[in-house]
Amino acid sequence: MIRLSAIALSILLAVPVWWAMRPAEAPLFSRLSAAETGVDFTNRLVETDSLHIFRYEYLYNGNGVGVGDFDGDGKPDLFFSGNTVPHTLYVNRSEPNGKWKFADVTQQAGVSGNGTWGTGVSVVDINGDGRLDIYVCHSGKFGPDKLVNELFINEGVQHQANEPAVPHFTEQARQYGLDLPGTQTTQAAFLDYDRDGDLDAFILNHSNHTFNPLLSTRKLRATPDMRYGNRLLRNDKGKFTDVTLAEGILNNPINFGLGVGVADVNNDGWPDLYTTSDYTEQDCLYLNQHDASGKHTGFWEVIRTSMAHTSKFSMGCDIADYNNDTLPDIVTLDMLPADNHRQKMLKGSDEYDAYKLLIDSGYVRQQMRNMLQLNQGTDAQGELRFSEIGQLAGISATDWSWSALLADFDNDGWKDLFVSNGYLRDFTDLDFMKYTVADAKLEEAAKGNLNFQTLDLVKKMPSNRLTSYVFRNNRDLTFSNQSAAWGIDQPAVSGAAAYADFDGDGDLDLVVCHQNEPASLYRNNADQQPDAAHALRVRLVGAGANTQALGARVVLETAAGRQLQTVSPTRGYQASVETVLHFGLGRETTVKRLTVYWPDGRQTRQINPPVDQLLTIRQADTQATPASASTQPMPWFRPLPMASVLPYRHQENDFIDFKVEVLIPYQLSRLGPALAAGDVNADGRDDLYLGGAVGQSGELWVQQANGTFTRSPQQPWQAEAAYEDVNALFFDADRDGDADLYVVSGGNEYEAGSPEYQDRLYLNDGRGKFGPAVTGALPVMRDSKMAVAAADFDGDGDQDLFVGGRGKAGSFPLPSVSYLLRNDTPAGGAVRFTDVTDEVVPACRQAGMVQTAAWADLNGDKQPDLVLAGDWMPVRVFRNQPGKLVDQTKQAGLSQSKGMWAALRLADVDNDGDTDIVAGNAGLNNPFRASLAEPMSVVAGDIDQDGVLDPVWVYYVQGKPYPAASRDELLDQVVPLRKRFSRYHQYADATVETIFGEQALANATTVEAYELASGVFLNQGNGQFSFMPFPLEAQFSRAGSLLIDDWDGDGKTDVIIAGNFHPYRVQHGPCDASFGVVLRGDGRGRFSAEAPRQTGLWAGGDVRTGVQLRTGSGRKRILFTINDGPLIGFER
Repeated sequence: MIRLSAIALSILLAVPVWWAMRPAEAPLFSRLSAAETGVDFTNRLVETDSLHIFRYEYLYNGNGVGVGDFDGDGKPDLFFSGNTVPHTLYVNRSEPNGKWKFADVTQQAGVSGNGTWGTGVSVVDINGDGRLDIYVCHSGKFGPDKLVNELFINEGVQHQANEPAVPHFTEQARQYGLDLPGTQTTQAAFLDYDRDGDLDAFILNHSNHTFNPLLSTRKLRATPDMRYGNRLLRNDKGKFTDVTLAEGILNNPINFGLGVGVADVNNDGWPDLYTTSDYTEQDCLYLNQHDASGKHTGFWEVIRTSMAHTSKFSMGCDIADYNNDTLPDIVTLDMLPADNHRQKMLKGSDEYDAYKLLIDSGYVRQQMRNMLQLNQGTDAQGELRFSEIGQLAGISATDWSWSALLADFDNDGWKDLFVSNGYLRDFTDLDFMKYTVADAKLEEAAKGNLNFQTLDLVKKMPSNRLTSYVFRNNRDLTFSNQSAAWGIDQPAVSGAAAYADFDGDGDLDLVVCHQNEPASLYRNNADQQPDAAHALRVRLVGAGANTQALGARVVLETAAGRQLQTVSPTRGYQASVETVLHFGLGRETTVKRLTVYWPDGRQTRQINPPVDQLLTIRQADTQATPASASTQPMPWFRPLPMASVLPYRHQENDFIDFKVEVLIPYQLSRLGPALAAGDVNADGRDDLYLGGAVGQSGELWVQQANGTFTRSPQQPWQAEAAYEDVNALFFDADRDGDADLYVVSGGNEYEAGSPEYQDRLYLNDGRGKFGPAVTGALPVMRDSKMAVAAADFDGDGDQDLFVGGRGKAGSFPLPSVSYLLRNDTPAGGAVRFTDVTDEVVPACRQAGMVQTAAWADLNGDKQPDLVLAGDWMPVRVFRNQPGKLVDQTKQAGLSQSKGMWAALRLADVDNDGDTDIVAGNAGLNNPFRASLAEPMSVVAGDIDQDGVLDPVWVYYVQGKPYPAASRDELLDQVVPLRKRFSRYHQYADATVETIFGEQALANATTVEAYELASGVFLNQGNGQFSFMPFPLEAQFSRAGSLLIDDWDGDGKTDVIIAGNFHPYRVQHGPCDASFGVVLRGDGRGRFSAEAPRQTGLWAGGDVRTGVQLRTGSGRKRILFTINDGPLIGFER
């Protein structure tokens, strides 16, 4: 595949030339009818008074499907489990001319089942005889005698006169110990977890009744329950033994398992497990542990340390390397619709208290949306790390979704994503659940009937027939929705799905199960497209009992890069896919090398295997291969042991802004801690001031010769613990040559005008001892502020200050007051700063919600100019002219740069001799988007005339602007609107106009944002700036910290970008995907990203700001603050 390297560095879609020039073509997939294929399986559900959603909550979760060559003719066959219908087996008798033909051989094969509720299907050679067996899971409202799983052992094909051969099966689950009576099972995954050569079983179960997770949470989670909890069974010579608890598998009654994936996620040669859970119980990531001798020692559950958040109502999942870095990534599905109407029909209150209680009870953060967990590798402490970037990738909202399949459908060498969705009865419809159900309850009660959950009520519940999704991999970490263009555009209630090359033409076809209509078969037409791409299909034959080579990994290398695939048929939801590995190659016709990593640790390498073929590789032909020596370079940075270097921890006070301002998008009380570096004792080493939240005083730490820090015995600011320290600056206030300290007071805890918003100034005696400046040194400044920057703007030889106001407390999004403070300290006299804002720069008095400020000479006149940035405002430039600072934002071409700016640094990054503006923004991994054509905004006015400002956050969804707040959230603040929006459907399409009304809207204040990407504004030398976004790897999260230096020693300016932001609304969730990234500059203003595993920079958590320190060792040392956490540090 040909790629344009220049475009690949930008955040734009990197489209190969050969793809862009292709002519219009037919859809990639063609849906074939049952008449065409012979596959007419229908999972029909007949609801009755005793069988409906109120009787069994998982009634509509659907059946399963499995693909495998059961008759040994080389063609993949199909097996469907049935809920209330018999299982069905179709053998593939398609003809060489491309005509598809399947034959129903269920009765002859003996696999129709026991008549109970069939769910997941696993296709596996359980006994190592070379024939594929079928394991069918079961659940439902049955007693233990009937609720048993089935294992159909393949006895080989039976030949009858004048009839095609048919595989014959016998049911033997009990003999193998796999019937598991009374267990509610969704899916089974077979794997050789202990690498003893045979296949063990992981059993994914679910509860059949709900518990209140907020009552006795820890006790419930610690109580084993083999009926509902997940289980691990070890294969002991053909008999399976339960080893769940001994192996470290979590097992409890509040588990609602819906998806399981098997892959070696940390690339140590051992299969790991990912399991999803519906409702409150969280997903689990189990890392397979082993000792130095190669002996398995159990599983280690690491979800809370490896992932910052997961899906909430997790359903199907898949594990595959989607960005071709040979690290397996994980996708999980949830229920968030893509359209505003359906979002508003299912979203209730924000539930901050319940959310926090679950986290405090030991749960990982969970959000209702699909997740794409990008595997970042293992950090210096050996922890596996993921960045969740589903929103950036464009796959986070696909409605009520079930099966996720990562596979290369268009043969371009990059894995695409298929998602099935739909539900027969939508019990997330809040109008139905709150009002229709309540009316029915009252109606039945009036008749003296306590049973209101009748079939008649169920039939009033809306149905969700939805169109499944297929996303094309854009090869830049993002996907684009190609559902209609690729022919996946038929509404249905879809569930389990699987892929295979059913017609042997070198591309992946699809089978999708539906409720109450025949399953769909989609023929892939990639081989018929103009300029069709190449592919290589690889079949592995394992040695010993693991004949399918389950767990084997294959790495394929071409000139375009590397691809990784794992033999793991359990994928998506209740399904088994074909075990032949499919590698799309795009335009590549040469495979440089193909390496097979077998489950026992041996390797097979093939050099230049021909493409466009089915390549079979046998483990038995492999000689013992020594493990390849690691060629990973040493990371640039090493982590500092902060517990011994500087054991400070920021302690955030428990103030919840949403309790006071119900509708604000994020909390303003959690912007700290303050951080300032400076040499307070003139020893040549930087010392640190670390500000506290309300209730925690700031602290001064003095750097010692060995690089550690000692808390100064003199802390004069302890009396100001009630202040929220959000920023601080060491500068010479009194012209005595030492570092004095300015501390900015901010936050949102107090009413506007409170004395706790007054900033403070402390003077240094030259030896690191501080005392408060005299009364009157600073003007009265009782406003919530954030930014501070020093420069001699008037050229009189002392340092003046700009202090940026953040937001007016309790009145979001109104800005607070900003100040230009002129240093009027007389020689040898008391320090005095004068507010000259209205005199020198009146446009700065209400500059905006300023987050960051900096001074630099932008136009080469040797005078410091002022640059500001913040939320809902552009990057603003004020030119220093005699006696004035003049707003030149428009003239600089920056008036349309309104964003959510979090950090600024001024430096010459393109080596052209002038100063550029490096700016950190909210990033692109958010539920909201913003552009000039579709701005994000907050419209604030007093809707109900109660004297309280009502801020309505608005952003575009599918081309139209809608309020972000749910109906319940809006009505919590604006109670009178209950009359206007008495039902959810009345609010589901509401706009700002319908919420405010004409008069209130005319008097409202509107703030906007057009740009969310972080990047650099390049100084063009003519007074104007042009914006160059950073690469996508730098857009994972809010960039609150920018550190500029030549970090790689090549003589060019680089940028370290770090930061996250947790305090968004619960329904939007934390912005937490960044571990920090080093951007290597090319000296011309363009940057390329280096991953954390390469640089060793792992700056995760709710990072606020960073600093580079001067040390006695001469090494480069950087520290980052974390809101409500310890410092993290690195050294190069």
